[in-house]
Amino acid sequence: MRKTMEQIVLEGQVAKCRSIEELYVLWELMQQMEEDPFGNTCYPELDQRNFYIDGIADPEHYDGTLYILKETNMRKMIQKGETMPVVSDIRADFLSGKSPSGRVEYLDYLTSMQKILWEEKHPGEECRLPGKKLREKAAVLYINKRGGKGAADEVSMDYGQYYIEFIKKQIRLLNPKTVVCCGEDLFRLIVMEVFQNKKQKKNREIYMKWKDLVRGDVFFADRDYRPVKETKKDEAEVRVVRMWNPSYRVNNGQYVSLEEYLKEFKRRLSGKKEKME
Repeated sequence: MRKTMEQIVLEGQVAKCRSIEELYVLWELMQQMEEDPFGNTCYPELDQRNFYIDGIADPEHYDGTLYILKETNMRKMIQKGETMPVVSDIRADFLSGKSPSGRVEYLDYLTSMQKILWEEKHPGEECRLPGKKLREKAAVLYINKRGGKGAADEVSMDYGQYYIEFIKKQIRLLNPKTVVCCGEDLFRLIVMEVFQNKKQKKNREIYMKWKDLVRGDVFFADRDYRPVKETKKDEAEVRVVRMWNPSYRVNNGQYVSLEEYLKEFKRRLSGKKEKME
């Protein structure tokens, strides 16, 4: 998937962005300039000008928790023939906990993980905050800003690779302390590309470095987004947690319940090695 000279020049302006709004202007323009995206970074049923605004739900209460998912789900809109180009802010759906269009999924999963993270910060206390109060502390980032249809394919990850400079900048601007990657492929993309934790052997593919850097399912980094060894994790400014994709939540060939999903999330945060029964 090549880029035109105009796109390359535009991409070079990303590092100069000082706000999410400024970044989104360039991002939308970059999407419109992309040649032949269909089947690669855009589903044929969608308009390549689609753009979903995500990020911090409530700037006043944001505590540095960021959830990364693949895409908003456009399936219902596609079925209704509503494929006109859309620029839509999904943060209100996330904050309210309701998404009539179905575009923002797994709100119960994200809210419940927020509760677990709150209790992690307040040992011995039971979180009694309502869902909205929990969600207002978080941000959500969808890798594929055009949206998708919940398909098990590579379109969203190809989009992520194509727009990685924009994604890296967005994460920098969000300045998270805890990043929850809802999917193994998302974890690899973020850790390798955003935190530059990768290595390439001669004439071989690029791979992620694990030894002394990924403690179970958690990766640590310093304030400059450089990897921090597990032995020095107390010096880390950012942690990246690898979690299952809620839409493909399979353990040993079986779908797991929300309760089991959250049990696994707690285990991964704790660093324990026991596998979920």
